Amino acid sequence: MRRRRPVIIAVLLLVSTFLVVAPASAAVSVSRAEVSGSNLRLEGTAAASRDITVDGVIMGRSDTGGGFRIDRTPYTRPADCTVDIDDGSATPRVATLSGCTATQPPPAGQAAPSPLTPANGAAVTTPLTLSWSSVIDPASVNGGYNWEISASPTFAPLVTRDSTLPSVTQQRVGGLGLGTYYWRVQAINSNLDQSAFSATRSFTVTGSGAGALSSPVLGALPFGTAYHPMESFPFSWSAVAGASSYVVEVSADPRFPAPVDVRFTNIPDPNYGLTFNSTLIGSWNLRVYAVDAAGVAGTPSNVRTFTISYAAPVGPAPTLVSPAAGANLPLPITLDWNDVQNPQPSGYEAQVATDPAFTNVEVQISQQTSSQYTLLGLSSGTKYWRVRHTQGDASPTTAAMTAWSTVRSFTVDTAPAMIASISLLGITSAYSGTEQVGELQLTGPAPAGGALVQLTSTQPGATPVPSSVLIGAGTAFTQFRFLYGQVTAPTSATITATYAGSAASVPVTVNPPSLKEVGPSPNRITGSSPATAFVTLNGAAPPAGAAVTLTSSSPLAVPPATVTVAPGGFSQPFTIQTSAVTVNTTVTIFASWNGKQVTHQLTLEPGVAPSEWTVTPPTTTGSEGSSARVAMAQLQSTDVTFTLTSSDPAVARMAPTVTIPAGSPHAGVLILTTNPSATTTVTLSVSGAGVTKTATLTVNPIPLTPLPAPTLVSPPSGARFAPGQSVLFDWSSVASAASYTLQASSTSTFTSILLERSSTAPQIGASFTAKGDWFWRVRANRPDGSAGSWSTARSFRIN
Repeated sequence: MRRRRPVIIAVLLLVSTFLVVAPASAAVSVSRAEVSGSNLRLEGTAAASRDITVDGVIMGRSDTGGGFRIDRTPYTRPADCTVDIDDGSATPRVATLSGCTATQPPPAGQAAPSPLTPANGAAVTTPLTLSWSSVIDPASVNGGYNWEISASPTFAPLVTRDSTLPSVTQQRVGGLGLGTYYWRVQAINSNLDQSAFSATRSFTVTGSGAGALSSPVLGALPFGTAYHPMESFPFSWSAVAGASSYVVEVSADPRFPAPVDVRFTNIPDPNYGLTFNSTLIGSWNLRVYAVDAAGVAGTPSNVRTFTISYAAPVGPAPTLVSPAAGANLPLPITLDWNDVQNPQPSGYEAQVATDPAFTNVEVQISQQTSSQYTLLGLSSGTKYWRVRHTQGDASPTTAAMTAWSTVRSFTVDTAPAMIASISLLGITSAYSGTEQVGELQLTGPAPAGGALVQLTSTQPGATPVPSSVLIGAGTAFTQFRFLYGQVTAPTSATITATYAGSAASVPVTVNPPSLKEVGPSPNRITGSSPATAFVTLNGAAPPAGAAVTLTSSSPLAVPPATVTVAPGGFSQPFTIQTSAVTVNTTVTIFASWNGKQVTHQLTLEPGVAPSEWTVTPPTTTGSEGSSARVAMAQLQSTDVTFTLTSSDPAVARMAPTVTIPAGSPHAGVLILTTNPSATTTVTLSVSGAGVTKTATLTVNPIPLTPLPAPTLVSPPSGARFAPGQSVLFDWSSVASAASYTLQASSTSTFTSILLERSSTAPQIGASFTAKGDWFWRVRANRPDGSAGSWSTARSFRIN
């Protein structure tokens, strides 16, 4: 068969964007965010069936369609009138609350930058440098500068455009052809206020200067220039000296106005591939250009055109290679055919039938990418096979299929089944304690009653395989599993399968467990916050466990002296205590066990002072809990961790730390409370960069008034039941009850409790075998477990 060359295929296509905000992304979409008095209301969509957190506190859950709605009362509005809404799948979505007035006045309008170079009307060579004056805080995380170039003073259409960070006030630009161009720039500050565009300047490109990249030559598109929706096609171009990567652009307009319809960047090699869906049916223009290590573009390649159409031609059917027509073969049998002209991922379909008309298909092979398929099991006799291929879509509901190939036949050998092979999925070595899957293959279907294959090992302690494996009647393949045993040195073993006088073997080397890594990597934490890490082994820890020795290159990060992986375990977490730092500081953690050492790089980052710390609501009751929010004055490009403390953790407790994600201004904290015996005021603190902010939470005890007694509904007093008959006890609901307790006794004074059950619903079913008179009663329980009054008792008889 013909082997295809590898190619990167880009599926579906996104228009390039002009960046004006921080680089965070979010899966949450917010359609409503408002406060009214002390009520918060949020609506939107997120990932389906996810908990929705607001400033880190779970306040709702999305439905199966992703929709969510949150109503929260009481709610204390944040000072900046923004909230973080998160479903756990991406960076939180920051939403601004309507009906809320920020405590800080809005910033004044942002001034526009002034163009500096090139001079207005200058003649230049490409690449050239655009520069402008600085008008925003260069240390800001949000915002930046947007610049754009056009061949028209009206800037319609644009030739190219891009953005820079707040600290960057110049841009090296390449890829411009000969001619006159116009450019301008605007600023976006940290509050995302946009300035007007600057005054317009012009320049004329007269040629290429030093360091300019040459144009690649885009080769002819393969397999014609018409493709189906969802049909992938590769293409390639000549390599460019000095290129670090390439950019592919596709536009419906042959002028390629910015932003182009489709753009893919950071392509490392001079080949790529595309797959367009049905929304992109039409005619397209394709080009590519090189980019150097500094990100400066070269001039674009020649342009190739193509169309996406349901009516695109379909290529010829696949041609069969092997097995040869009429061949008599033992199992396993490999079907092989030549690739079609434009093979698609998961594009092949093959059938194996017992008749040439394919009315009885024994094996259906679908969504096959390779042009080979191995049949592990078939019934005996003559088989017929054929193959076809899918070339994308021929309509919104049908595939563009080639014709079926010619039909060939082969015969599954009718000789008694023998052992064809035993394998360990290609594994030649493994570690103690890991699981292994083995495979057994016969040369033909197992007889009636199955084929009982015997397994043996030259090292049964290292490879404790099962003594036998049954391959079911009429099948020729099965799998088996075992765990590698503990060894203290590399141990070579041979596993042998025998059946009906035939045998096959497979070798394997079993290694003792060893130290694999300390993770996670990379690991960054705000100094003075505890860092969580873990040690991982190759294989499972021996019966005595694995006591891993830990040391550090600096007293700024101190791990425990040892951490022990439990017997049979593969990893163990541990905590590294860290100290505050003023600059990013990298500390190396060393781990040693059984003569092997691994290292872990932990980066300590300077802390950030908290600017806001609020507790909402500030008063709670019993175990109802509360929440808090910590905020920073400026967004940060990395996660920032703060330390949390409570003056009375027995009453109100928090996690030891809270992390504000990169690009987010704040984070929420869940406060868990325990019912106190008397009203208790707890001081809750957040600390960072030597600054501590406090807030208080008042926790009131749950009122001691017992819940009222339920009213019994059924069975009525004196009801009779047969032994073993199910009895449904039913009573009225009690407001504020979290559960109910039912008791049954042989005495009306309940001195001997023969049945006691709890339920969250006002019903319990039970059955009784002991004959005689019985009595039952119920009481309600509060969420903290405090019990209410007992109901009146009723009687029933079992006879």
